[in-house]
Amino acid sequence: RCFGTKCAGCAQGISPSDLVRRARSKVFHLNCFTCMMCNKQLSTGEELYIIDENKFVANVSDKETGSNENDDQNLGAKRRGPRTTIKAKQLETLKAAFAATPKPTRHIREQLAQETGLNMRVIQV
Repeated sequence: RCFGTKCAGCAQGISPSDLVRRARSKVFHLNCFTCMMCNKQLSTGEELYIIDENKFVANVSDKETGSNENDDQNLGAKRRGPRTTIKAKQLETLKAAFAATPKPTRHIREQLAQETGLNMRVIQV
């Protein structure tokens, strides 16, 4: 294919029937949307870091985090806590609750925290 959308990972054409993933303005085949460190196929909503516009590194969970993450974060100007990845089910619950009540009370936020397993601070933000 000379024209049309090309995969940013393999530079091959993408047909209308192909399943794809998007990262910023780039489009990738599902098989090309993988972590460059572990070759794990990344899924929608998963936190990742973009390297060189078309390569990705998947975020490790809090349990797998070692001291290297803190070393990397100290290079930045601002110290922040670990990012929270919200799963699809948690997001559905939050969207439904906030659609019903845009400014929920503390009691409702506490219930949401229990239902979703998320920290109260995450619910509040």
